[in-house]
Amino acid sequence: MDLMLSNFIIDDPPKIELPQLPPVQEKLFSQQSFAELDIHPHSKKNIDDVLNFKQLTMVQSKAIPLLLNGNDALIRAQTGSGKTLAYALPLVESLHQVRPQISRSDGVRAVIIVPTRELAVQTYELVQKLLKPFTWIVPGYLTGGEKRKTEKARLRTGLNILIATPGRFCDHIRNTESLKLAGIQWLILDEADRLLELGYEKDVKEIIDAIHNGQEGKDENERTKIQTVLLSATLTTSVKELAGLTLHEPVFVETSEIVLNESPTASSADQLLNVAECVSIPGTVKQRYAIIQPKLRLATLSALIVNEQRKKPSKLLIFMATQDLVDFHCNVMIEVLTLQKFGKGIENDASDVEQDNDADGQEDFAKNVLLPGLKFYKLHGRMTQIERSSVFQSFRKSTAAVLICTDVAARGIDIPLVDLVVQYHAPQILADYVHRVGRTARAGESGKALLFIEPSETDFVKYLANKHIRIQEQDANSIIRCFGQHMNKDNNCNSASKEQWAIELQHRYEQLINKETELFDSARKALERFGGREDSDSNKQDPGSIPIRTVPP
Repeated sequence: MDLMLSNFIIDDPPKIELPQLPPVQEKLFSQQSFAELDIHPHSKKNIDDVLNFKQLTMVQSKAIPLLLNGNDALIRAQTGSGKTLAYALPLVESLHQVRPQISRSDGVRAVIIVPTRELAVQTYELVQKLLKPFTWIVPGYLTGGEKRKTEKARLRTGLNILIATPGRFCDHIRNTESLKLAGIQWLILDEADRLLELGYEKDVKEIIDAIHNGQEGKDENERTKIQTVLLSATLTTSVKELAGLTLHEPVFVETSEIVLNESPTASSADQLLNVAECVSIPGTVKQRYAIIQPKLRLATLSALIVNEQRKKPSKLLIFMATQDLVDFHCNVMIEVLTLQKFGKGIENDASDVEQDNDADGQEDFAKNVLLPGLKFYKLHGRMTQIERSSVFQSFRKSTAAVLICTDVAARGIDIPLVDLVVQYHAPQILADYVHRVGRTARAGESGKALLFIEPSETDFVKYLANKHIRIQEQDANSIIRCFGQHMNKDNNCNSASKEQWAIELQHRYEQLINKETELFDSARKALERFGGREDSDSNKQDPGSIPIRTVPP
């Protein structure tokens, strides 16, 4: 066998014996309709007309009545299960009943803390829709990316529901006199595990202290009861400690079958320790792993993207370890797979295709562009707020696109109809695996997730299986051969081996990087910074993590 050809075939990948533990199952939808809820008739009509929701999910069915009753709560449910509405609807119901009616001048009555700007905007949009019948209640958000002067003016004008990221909110607590917290009735910490993983523990505690300090100086009868809700898809030790500090006689809302079989009603916080060891992922996600040598990763990923798009127009979400790796891979794949010039911005322009068939043997490689018109996007924490918002909205609206991102896109964000999630680099903690996979198969839809690992990283797959995650192997060679079939068909060529096309693809990448100084420097920078993960958007580890070291191509 040709030496180059043999480099693209894993003759004897390591065999992994995985424990066959039953996955944790969560039933997504309940039998209850929104019409059955004890909420205002205008809310029922609004949910039907504006949101077009008919049936409650399990977490909504369990949480909404408890929150309407005024309970503090710790809510755990799988990603894509409707947790945001589970707290947002009771919040709106509570505030519209206040008499005399709340006005702008009353200031902030509810605070919702989220880990990312994208989730803040998404939450704000949902709250806005829920408030359509109750226009006197004013929502707003603070996320950074805007001038403080603009945000301060918004606060002076008056906001009743405030959605914020922790750092920005703390900044206003310290520096904005018009931010009054004495009237707060609700405190909601969404994606609590992610807040702590990102290092926001001190900020969260500062927020909690500031809100409770706002009650000082009031008579006992004047003090406002603050209803507090924590939401998390995973229950780490830190989350449970935070719950102990912030929640008063809470109910524990859990929808996995393990707990439901033990108790048909809301579970007590005493059950957290046992439940936390299990991980719930939607059963409609087909999870696979592929053992891939480092030098084959880029060609294999490219082949995978081509294969998926040839089946049908698809949306792919590709997670990488660092911001520099996202930048490099997005630029190089735009130029190689679409024959467009990299560096045109945060997305490629399908109308600007630069055909250069005389260079680099491209005429021999393929008669046509591999992925004509396919949009590539990138998303990470070093981008500006305007860039991130533009990418997020554009990708959400796309039917066929690739988004290459760090873990900034892994939590809470609702992107409809993602067909495939690829973890190009394995996550450093279990929670990140769960939330990456959770970007597909939202709200009962089906989806696929593929994890790239090296031969030396097989212990991570065993670790996942021991956490009740059902994952199967995908032969990496099959990805290369499927790509070769497409290339043979496109070029009316039956003589070339299927693997030969992957070699040509690898050559194209190598020639491009050697030719383009900017790409070469980008690749070197990404490699140098990769080891320390110094530009990662998720670089925290907890005791339950398995440290994984991968080498980029």
